Amino acid sequence: MIKFVLVFWSIVWRSLVIIMLSAGITWGLSELLHSLFVQSEFSIKFRLSLTFLPAAFMFAILAMRTNGFRNLLFEQRSVISSAKWRQTYVGLAACAFSIVAISCIAALTTSTDTWFALRALLPLPLFVLFGVGLAIWQTLDDPADRLPKSGP
Repeated sequence: MIKFVLVFWSIVWRSLVIIMLSAGITWGLSELLHSLFVQSEFSIKFRLSLTFLPAAFMFAILAMRTNGFRNLLFEQRSVISSAKWRQTYVGLAACAFSIVAISCIAALTTSTDTWFALRALLPLPLFVLFGVGLAIWQTLDDPADRLPKSGP
């Protein structure tokens, strides 16, 4: 149970750092686009649907850069291995890409009120469910982690 809490907390704080960086990038891009182009309902819906795209790319980059050695900022002193971090980052990138896909499809097919409610309510529960699922998956016993039995 303690390992689960440690792994879950590791996933949560790393996700929050990436999501905050993504929010900053998205805000900067939205200010740039707002000053350059006329804003219509479609352009606003499209721009806001892509909010988690920088996070998805950052998680994918972290997954690609985690091959056998630990990232000094994120994986140092971690309770799970580099290979498991790679799997975790791939899962978080898939989660962020799925939020972008669902939000874009909803922007094209639903009313503005429905889309806005979905966009406001979907990301947090989805990231929490992915975080809990990944923490459970990463704390399962691996045969390689077990100590060989000794004695009679």
